[in-house]
Amino acid sequence: MSKESVLNQISLVARNYGDGIVFEDVLLDWFEFLGGKPGEVVIVDSGSNRETQEVYWKLFQQGLIDKLQIIQSDHQEQDFDRGYIQIHTAGSIASKPYLLWFNIDTLPYRKGHEGWLEESLGYLDRDDVFAVGGSYNMPAKLRDAWEGWYFSHKCSLNFALMKRTTYMAAMYEFAGEYIASGFTIENPAASRGQSRYLLEVALEEYMQRHQVYSLFKVEDPDWTVFHTNVHEERLKTARNRYRARKDIKRHMNAGFSSEQPDPAKILYYGQPPDRIKQLRVAFGQSQLGAYWRMLKQKFLAVKA
Repeated sequence: MSKESVLNQISLVARNYGDGIVFEDVLLDWFEFLGGKPGEVVIVDSGSNRETQEVYWKLFQQGLIDKLQIIQSDHQEQDFDRGYIQIHTAGSIASKPYLLWFNIDTLPYRKGHEGWLEESLGYLDRDDVFAVGGSYNMPAKLRDAWEGWYFSHKCSLNFALMKRTTYMAAMYEFAGEYIASGFTIENPAASRGQSRYLLEVALEEYMQRHQVYSLFKVEDPDWTVFHTNVHEERLKTARNRYRARKDIKRHMNAGFSSEQPDPAKILYYGQPPDRIKQLRVAFGQSQLGAYWRMLKQKFLAVKA
């Protein structure tokens, strides 16, 4: 299969808010990472300012964005804690057989590794593979797969490649009635105190029920995906350093460890040490921290 035909099967999808000063640069980085523009690029905005919207429209007019949804900043769905609505919308309006989820604060880099995408698509046909991904900032390894790859019980939409049919099956299995209601009835993740993380709960519940896993590629200096958790000027600065390959080795393969998942092990590229410490404390006290603690118990049960 030619590179063009492989790319044509992929929808590159994201929900985005802001970061207009670096949005185009990072989008083109993803094209480079994939080996060209994919068959479809879908962006669902979450109430960004006019400057960011102008970047979108320029890229749309150039044919670099294929589907674009913009929301008014005062719309009822413009709610940080319900950002999962825009994320799900991005996946549901995509039309290609494969979804490649990304975020603008997640930076890819590839030099060589020419066949990684074709190889990854092949793995998605395995009965035990839910998604191909990575970009984890703390231990997430379940077990080794084969040379250069490992399995994980985690799935982050910062960077994940999956079949669209699999994504839709996972979402409707967990939250079908909620989605069909237009997100107006009770969120099925609310009973766990995890309403904001509906998608993560849905995907990982599906993985557990069906005994399927994420497959992560082991990083090397010529193939990395880093979730930075920085934005605007700080993201621009982090991207410049990242492209220059500065201080990357200590951030590589943060997820390639079978230690217990621990927020204290979070490692963000581009974050100063004092800010990382603050984030670790905040994470541990947040709803997501509670979610991680719940998953840790499941992780220990699986390991046992």
